[in-house]
Amino acid sequence: MKIPPFAALCPLLAFGPVADISAQPSGPPGVVQQPGIPGPWEAVTPQPMPPLAETLARPGPGRLVYGLYAWGGEYHKHRESIRSVGWPSLRIAGPFDDALMQALIEDEKTVMVTLENRLLSAVQGRDRTAYASDEAFLADCKEKMLGFLDRYGPGGAFFATHPGLPVHPIREVEVWNEPNFFYLIPSDKRPLAEQEADRTKLYVKLLREVCPAIRDKHPDVTVAAFSGGGMSAGDLRFIKGAHADNPGLSAQYDVLSTHPYVRPAPPEANLIEPWGTYSIARSLASLRATLSGDGSPQKPVWITEIGWPVSQADGGRFPTPADKTYVSPLLQAAYVCRNYALALRLGVERVHVMFTVDTDNFNAGFFLQDGSWRPAAFAVQTMIRQLPDPRLTGAISDGKNGFFAYTFAPDSRSPDAGRTIMAWNVNGPLAVRLPVSGKNAHITDMFGHSANVDATDGKITLTVGPCPVYVTASD
Repeated sequence: MKIPPFAALCPLLAFGPVADISAQPSGPPGVVQQPGIPGPWEAVTPQPMPPLAETLARPGPGRLVYGLYAWGGEYHKHRESIRSVGWPSLRIAGPFDDALMQALIEDEKTVMVTLENRLLSAVQGRDRTAYASDEAFLADCKEKMLGFLDRYGPGGAFFATHPGLPVHPIREVEVWNEPNFFYLIPSDKRPLAEQEADRTKLYVKLLREVCPAIRDKHPDVTVAAFSGGGMSAGDLRFIKGAHADNPGLSAQYDVLSTHPYVRPAPPEANLIEPWGTYSIARSLASLRATLSGDGSPQKPVWITEIGWPVSQADGGRFPTPADKTYVSPLLQAAYVCRNYALALRLGVERVHVMFTVDTDNFNAGFFLQDGSWRPAAFAVQTMIRQLPDPRLTGAISDGKNGFFAYTFAPDSRSPDAGRTIMAWNVNGPLAVRLPVSGKNAHITDMFGHSANVDATDGKITLTVGPCPVYVTASD
């Protein structure tokens, strides 16, 4: 792979005289990004992270934090590349058939399927407008969703017709995609607040119709709900409003899913919008407060869609407006990997990054149409190889002034594997000293280039930047 010319933003294994990380930080809190890192955003720290001790005490998601959002046809076309990168967890949308189920089982993937009428059947039912009444819509939803699980869920008919395959049923489903947007009830000319109110009422009815039915017939299936579109903080309004108007609603489902898009801002920063600011950490804090207020403080929150698109000038498939800001392919790669690590710090069990290829006018695919890889695919492959089954074990720097350095047990299945530091700096290159055990350390950059560095007084010196590096003791 050819590294793009703007790789200077992410220095590869740069070493030299540096200041200790305990010294004065490189800039004050709240400073707007330095030139070269697209915005508008602000690196306000600290973000509302859960207490570190609380996160460390959780079992942790391990390898399943590495997730991809894929359509069925894309999976078939790019199957070998998906396997090569190594994603163990998939969110699948689009038409679903026996051939896709067989491929997913053969590849040993953990799969969550998004259930929508338009995806489950071509007959009657793209959205609510195809039905004469709410009752007819809800009945058809229940029939189609239960029918899907009757075939592909635990005890499903698929396995009786494919006796040679391992029995790995679909055990995770998501009820509808972004129902706070036009996928549930199409947009019209009414005020947005009125449209959102109708969507909220109908979605609550949908959960009450299908969740008990799934739980009764398929008790081993995990149901994720809401899948809220996060643009303009729409997910927060939608989820908060639904629970405020329907106390105890969180008991209907097992997982709260959300789509906290902050593009083009870095995953750790506040996106600045005309209406205010928004960040992944603040979004999660708000959602967890809603769950706590509804009596479900421990309910898991999954990020089932997120991504950072590039411009058409940088190789994107679809036209991009000249007045919009996009990340470079290199920063796209960095942000995706950093977001997986940030999820581990935030206690998020699943992250599904959108998409396999550029789809739906969204240029955030890992692969091009011809099958070639974007830098993001190489970067995720490197991260999975460095941290195949990660467990967060500590924080050297928990984001102070944009510098992050976390320690991980790289493979919880191998308790003697030692520890790996993953470090990056949001604002640009920063010289640091990192503690290591032993006389030297092995440094690997975001694309797998590596070198050994001697330690002095138990520390190594290096420059970190927006692209993360991985540090392990070489002896």
